[in-house]
Amino acid sequence: WMDDDIVSDITPKLLGNRPNTYIYTKALAESVVQQEASKLNIAIVRPSIVGASWKEPFPGWIDNFNGPSGIFIAAGKGILRTMRATNDAVADLIPVDVVINATLAAAWYSGVHR
Repeated sequence: WMDDDIVSDITPKLLGNRPNTYIYTKALAESVVQQEASKLNIAIVRPSIVGASWKEPFPGWIDNFNGPSGIFIAAGKGILRTMRATNDAVADLIPVDVVINATLAAAWYSGVHR
């Protein structure tokens, strides 16, 4: 309902010291969870960059080409030949099956231990 100029004007003020709107919206969600925490069993799982599976359902499984999988496939097929990067960058990837197993374990733990 806001025009682009208003959004452009207020976005830096809303973000504060956060680098982007993704981080900002995560902070908003965490704030709501924190406010409601006394009424809920809570487990927060915040994986880094989720990549293809390690073991389950089979090694290398992925159901989309978003994120790092798309980059790896494009590079492997020769479509992506160059990419701007820095040697100091860290690609902190975690396999999807590890994330799912950790999420299930966290949910169980938070349900059992109030």
